[in-house]
Amino acid sequence: MIRPNDLPRPPELPAKGEGLTRLEGPEGAARLYTLASTEESGEGLYLRGVDLTGEDLDGLTLARCILEDCRLTSAGLRKASFTDCLFRRCELSGAQGYECSLVRCRWQGVKALSCNLAGSYARDWTLEDCRLEGLRLDGAELVWVRLGSSRLAGANLSGIRWKNLSLGEVDLSEVTVAGTSLRGLDLRRCRLEGLTAGDNLRELRGAIVDSFQAAELAHLLGLDIR
Repeated sequence: MIRPNDLPRPPELPAKGEGLTRLEGPEGAARLYTLASTEESGEGLYLRGVDLTGEDLDGLTLARCILEDCRLTSAGLRKASFTDCLFRRCELSGAQGYECSLVRCRWQGVKALSCNLAGSYARDWTLEDCRLEGLRLDGAELVWVRLGSSRLAGANLSGIRWKNLSLGEVDLSEVTVAGTSLRGLDLRRCRLEGLTAGDNLRELRGAIVDSFQAAELAHLLGLDIR
């Protein structure tokens, strides 16, 4: 059971972004592109309406930043680092964030269809009302992560190491969890139709489900419930 002091901590940001450097549109895009290309760290930025679709931002490092209504569709974000950052209504679909670092971050209303975060490290990460269908988190390490009402249908959650993971009303239909132990994870508010586990189904041992979900998962065991 997750205790209150084990819940993800919010980003250390001033209320309403006071004291942050506000950059919008092309000006904000230019700053982020420069930071990534020069391998410098950006701190204390409020970025709004920035569009960096398809740009190479590999290695981007941001701390104490707010990104609002930004588009990073299909952007390169390999080994990017985000600390104490808030993403609000941002678009990251198709972004390639392999081996990213997300520490004390919050995603609110983010759309990240088929986003690649394989091999990433996330600590104190909260996601709320996000669309994450087809997300790749295989091989990731998740510590103190809270996933609120969101859609992860078709996501790849294979080989994940996790500690203190909390799931709300999450759509996990058609998700792959091969190599990820679900022992002790409360799935009672999740959709599990079409869940795919490994050949011996050991991933499901010790998972917390209700009677209806148990019947749904029974087909994986070859049971005929009548």
